[in-house]
Amino acid sequence: MIVEIELDGGEKAEARTFEGHILTFVSPRAFASGAPIGVAVVIGGGRRVLEGRSISSKRLEGGRFEVRMRFVNLRRDDRHALSEAMRSLST
Repeated sequence: MIVEIELDGGEKAEARTFEGHILTFVSPRAFASGAPIGVAVVIGGGRRVLEGRSISSKRLEGGRFEVRMRFVNLRRDDRHALSEAMRSLST
């Protein structure tokens, strides 16, 4: 199971890790450091729209990118729901 996210341009990406306010995901495109990123995540039965800023993008084999982003509008309940969804991946 993966946590799928949708980027603000409509592309699909896959969340890999979430720690505090930092989300790492695999994306079809790179983002410059500091660039705004909007993502939509379906967790807990609802769609949540979240915003952040790119920290880094690293090219992976196959032409995709590992992107790290810092959230700028992450509410406590969103952080909890995202943490729970990511935790369920490791079990």
